[in-house]
Amino acid sequence: MMKKTLIAAGVAAVMAVPAIAAADVQLSARLQTEIVNISGDGNTANGKGWYMTDAMSGGNVNSGNFSGVALTASHDLGNGLTAFAKAESNLLPTNWTNSGTRDVFVGLRGGFGSVQFGRQTTAFATSGKDPFHATFMQARGNGAMIGAFGGLGNGSYVDNAIGYSGKFEMVSVNATFGLDQTENVGGGDKNNAEHMYALRVNVDLSPVEIWVAHTNANEYGGATQTGGFDADGDPQDTRDFQSTKVGAEFKTGAFGVMAQYETIKHENATTGADTANAGDFIMVAGTYRMGANTFMLGYGQFDAELDNRDVTWVAAGVRHAFNRNVSVHGGVRQSDYDNPAVGKETAVGAGMRVVF
Repeated sequence: MMKKTLIAAGVAAVMAVPAIAAADVQLSARLQTEIVNISGDGNTANGKGWYMTDAMSGGNVNSGNFSGVALTASHDLGNGLTAFAKAESNLLPTNWTNSGTRDVFVGLRGGFGSVQFGRQTTAFATSGKDPFHATFMQARGNGAMIGAFGGLGNGSYVDNAIGYSGKFEMVSVNATFGLDQTENVGGGDKNNAEHMYALRVNVDLSPVEIWVAHTNANEYGGATQTGGFDADGDPQDTRDFQSTKVGAEFKTGAFGVMAQYETIKHENATTGADTANAGDFIMVAGTYRMGANTFMLGYGQFDAELDNRDVTWVAAGVRHAFNRNVSVHGGVRQSDYDNPAVGKETAVGAGMRVVF
């Protein structure tokens, strides 16, 4: 009897192999480590001295970083439909810690485009257009592009979101709808449905690409702008957030140049007072590729609504690609803050990336 049971189990296992093989499952990772020296004429955003880090953003080391590990899977459902899933975790290779989750979602892809449900980057994000993206020299959070801002800015993630992406000839459309579930907890008896939405449209006019994006997250409780709970147990969110951007990129041969403008409205909904994030960002960046080397140059400004909050960003660097999976880079970034308590920060360093 035992022998027959083992044979039956073995047959069942063999029959299950084709079903498992039909699923495309991939494990991938990318790691980056940088050595950076910070100096300046003030207290600087990061603090002076030497750092081992994975990118810098908003005055924080290991912020806006490159490293992570991801598990992706897809199933062909037939009739042009594909189910997919992704679970990605952030990593800090400088001390091998997990600093949080990135994309975690399931979705469906077909002729209509793709729709996904879970934690994800919003449609507003365009940090990848920055040639210094995810390094200590990057624009986001350093004076030329809004940072993560609880998932509503560039290169971060929002929970409980529905995302859509589709391409129609030369036009690509990306949209995000983030559910505000804060009214469902804390003892409240209502749901104010202050959800967030983001929309981006890209137009490919090769060799020029143009994009326009907008986010509305007024009183949205899914980000770090929530105000806690009031005496009745209802969420108390007193901040309004809206952002709009327009950008363009030109690429031909070895040359590339991009320019982008972002305007951020972030104010106390009760008093109407602006916060430190309110203002306008502008940036321009250029690249020149010579063989395995790419030379990069960037300039940007943050014109803040509040006094002593303006920032000027300048960066110059070079990247050498040994192959598609391994590269090294180096350069300098300077963020000049009007805030006298911070002053001018200069970052000089080099880093290495490995993708596998």
